[in-house]
Amino acid sequence: MVDWVAVVLAKKEVTYGVDSAPTVAANGILTRNYSGKPVDMDRIERNLDQRVFGALASVPSNERRTVSYEVEIAGSGDAGTAPAWMELLEACGMAAPVVTADVDAVQDFAAPGTVGSSISQYDFMSDQRRKAVGVVGNFTMDFTAGAYPFFGFNWMGLVPAATPFDKSAPGAVDVSRWQQAVEVNIDNSEMLLDGHSCIVRSWRADAGVTTAMRNLVGKRYVRRGNHSFTSTAVIEAPDIQTKDFIQSLRTGSLLPWSLDHGVTAGNIIGLESAKVQITDITESNEDDTLMWTVAMTHTVEGGSADLTITAK
Repeated sequence: MVDWVAVVLAKKEVTYGVDSAPTVAANGILTRNYSGKPVDMDRIERNLDQRVFGALASVPSNERRTVSYEVEIAGSGDAGTAPAWMELLEACGMAAPVVTADVDAVQDFAAPGTVGSSISQYDFMSDQRRKAVGVVGNFTMDFTAGAYPFFGFNWMGLVPAATPFDKSAPGAVDVSRWQQAVEVNIDNSEMLLDGHSCIVRSWRADAGVTTAMRNLVGKRYVRRGNHSFTSTAVIEAPDIQTKDFIQSLRTGSLLPWSLDHGVTAGNIIGLESAKVQITDITESNEDDTLMWTVAMTHTVEGGSADLTITAK
């Protein structure tokens, strides 16, 4: 019997696909809702003509690792030190954070043509170790009132040739890099859309990073391609004379958006998009209050950043 005790280690690779050997002392990830497959693969069907009914054996091909988990969105504890999750975001297409000592760490999506980051990831189920290299992925974000905010990560990586699966208990894992998040509420959080402070039930986003297994003659790797950052906010519908988002929807206006969370230095997270477009509004009833589900696309019109994350 193998106990359900999940431990994840991840470390940035110097060279794509070369094991960076994450350790329990320096690279532990404080996860929740871990899910994964020991190995994921395609099957080659031979489809031969045969003289009997029944299935033929298929051939396994193109093996890979797929893993998902969530991590809380919190600062590093020290203004001017990048939170541990920024390294994970690099493997999802964001650039390395720009750090100003004692002030903040700022992260945007990497420009096209930039050499992309990847991670090596070890995940343990009790004392069963599974390795993946050349790992890249996509991320989601969730800020819901009355809960802790979190990232969701979905990863794809290569199965390394050397000891990809073995018996090796991780031992004590240092997760002191991961600070406790603060609740999303009226005291800690504010979302502005075109300068209007929204009354928010939730804001959820999907980076829309494309990943694909490339299994070719001469090269095999996980390709991380383009992204399309979109989000959905559930808000109390504002009085139309206060803020006319219906007109913004009708005209396709590009609006500034921001979400600030946290009040204590070292645990403040700011999200910002210069040009957001409202693409849909759906109405609903909550406690006899008119609610809107507002769908938004965070654009790069005019060369603006579709998402800037600041930890301060």
